[in-house]
Amino acid sequence: MKDRHNDINDDEIRIISTDDPVSRPDRKPRKRTVAVLCGIVSFVLLAAVALILFLPKVTDPEAGTPIPAAATLKAVNTNPAPAEMAPTAPSPAYTLRSDTAVNGIHLTFLTPVNATPVLEVGNAVINDSTPVLIAQAADIRGDNGEIVGAFILKGRLISKSEAKAGFCSIINGEVTLGVADATPMFEQALVADGYFFRQYPLIAGGQMVENKPKGRSIRKALAETDGRLSVVISTERVTFHDFSQALAEAGVRNAIYLTGGSTYGRYTDADGAVSVFGHYWKDTPNVNYIVWR
Repeated sequence: MKDRHNDINDDEIRIISTDDPVSRPDRKPRKRTVAVLCGIVSFVLLAAVALILFLPKVTDPEAGTPIPAAATLKAVNTNPAPAEMAPTAPSPAYTLRSDTAVNGIHLTFLTPVNATPVLEVGNAVINDSTPVLIAQAADIRGDNGEIVGAFILKGRLISKSEAKAGFCSIINGEVTLGVADATPMFEQALVADGYFFRQYPLIAGGQMVENKPKGRSIRKALAETDGRLSVVISTERVTFHDFSQALAEAGVRNAIYLTGGSTYGRYTDADGAVSVFGHYWKDTPNVNYIVWR
């Protein structure tokens, strides 16, 4: 009897396939394999989606949300001071003294520190203990006792003559030294309740300015050096020319004269010690000072 599975008749056709379980009994059908692979991929995708949706989010601390331009960041104090502790007190005001000699001329620089200047008229300031530096500012006429040159006291015009080209303006605590017959600083001082006075110019932009007086006297100047303002005093009697030349060689960039001779002045150093130079004029109502507190 013929084996029906192995023999075929002449009029029969058998289609042989590599997936035929009869012809390849050791191999599973491809369709089943594909189905299994699809199931595995689907499971992995579903698991990934579940992880994304349900696991907690982790934020990279180096790549947080951008801070808006208008945001204000406040530093956190990990060791805050006790609530009852007082705020830091402002630095005390004082005058720093330094001495130098240029071409045989001895100069004393008195530089106020942590202090703001104003102008004052009258001798009441002499009995005031708060200033750390006082020096007489504008000259006084010998005939009528009036202030020489334009003078503004806290926005109030005291004198309006323009006899000297050098000027000093103090507006909102800022001091300007210059040389000009007319300057907008005059009007600004009037409007802003500022201060203004005129004196002989000595140094402009590091260059000497010649003046007519030729006598010798103790000279004083209001000088700017490297952005610092000082009162400079000669210890010897010198001419305007020699004094200006010494200032220029000492590094002064801008300077105007202050009333010289034996006029009153006073300063307080960092240790609180008070030093006085010159003497004050008792019977001159318009005597005036530049005062730092």
